[in-house]
Amino acid sequence: MAKRSVKQRNLNIEVLRILAMFLIVACHATLHLPWLLHVDSNLDFLPGWKSALAYLVVQYGQVGVSIFFIISGYFLVRKTFTWQRIFKTWFQMFCYSFISLIAVLIIARFTTLPNSIAPLLSGDDLWRTVLWSIVPFIYGSYWFITAYVCLLLLAPFINCLFKHLSRRNMAALIIVLSFFSIWILLGGRTTPWNNVVYAVLGYIMGGWIRLYWYEVNDKIKSSYLWGIIVLSTIVMTVFNHYAANRTWLATFLGWHEQIKHGIQIFPMIIGSSIFILFTKLDMTSIKGFGHKVVLKTASATFGVYLIHENMFWYRLIWPTIAAIFPTPNSFISTVSVAFAIVLAVFISLSLIGFIADTIIVHPLTKIILKGWDTPHHTN
Repeated sequence: MAKRSVKQRNLNIEVLRILAMFLIVACHATLHLPWLLHVDSNLDFLPGWKSALAYLVVQYGQVGVSIFFIISGYFLVRKTFTWQRIFKTWFQMFCYSFISLIAVLIIARFTTLPNSIAPLLSGDDLWRTVLWSIVPFIYGSYWFITAYVCLLLLAPFINCLFKHLSRRNMAALIIVLSFFSIWILLGGRTTPWNNVVYAVLGYIMGGWIRLYWYEVNDKIKSSYLWGIIVLSTIVMTVFNHYAANRTWLATFLGWHEQIKHGIQIFPMIIGSSIFILFTKLDMTSIKGFGHKVVLKTASATFGVYLIHENMFWYRLIWPTIAAIFPTPNSFISTVSVAFAIVLAVFISLSLIGFIADTIIVHPLTKIILKGWDTPHHTN
């Protein structure tokens, strides 16, 4: 891999973080907007290429998730474990979920909550909502952040594997974990694949790229990586179409139940290819104000996730948008309007996330961690 300054390399990665979170927001918009998949209505998916393409967008959300796991492995494989890193991630999740609960409770005192939110604060659901907000890690309120925290806990052990196993053995481990991701598609009813295994695989792939990619960099051209991305995307789309049509074989193997997740190794393959391509980009032209905007936006990406996947706000964001925008009447208008909505949501939540982190989360984190960074607190 070509050598770059740390500053330039980090800028590449920060732009990639923004792209990854944009893909995640696009995934959730596709799932919740009524003129796309609208999973909130409990309607079954329809056969045809429209559903196949819609679920492709959903699966590209997993590409975004994969990129975050890969970035973690790339940067942490050579770093020492610290509890502060885990605390910062957990505390950010806690702040967003707890503050959201308090905000909704205050709003409920002065006005009537929307029908999509009000049931969460009544009857037995009230206590589940409180638990969801106060102990988000234990309750699994945000699957991605929960898996990420688990990954940070496992990182030092994974790093030991890199120290003591050969490149070939680590590649073999990647293959084994990758097989776990397609196990369910072979007709199985259970699979060892879960969110933590998913995160671990991404971490290992990121670490492998960091430690070993330079050995094969000259042999694998960028055009090959683009070919992998295009071919993987085509296979994912065809799978979605075949599964949505509920053919005999697809039904027998249970593919119609897996259409949302698709062939789960492909998002990781695409994410790895995109990651490598981004490390090759020259972003020296991004300077001054543009450079600052990239860094600030990238720093707010977790906030974007924590807001738009919050149990209160996602029930408010997407129905509100659906009420504002009329249903598109063509494929081109659907793509255009959906892109504009995703961009607007991403920018708006980035601003909110940046403000929340700057005013609340980061200052509180510094206060709590004050005096923590001492030898007896660092492993």
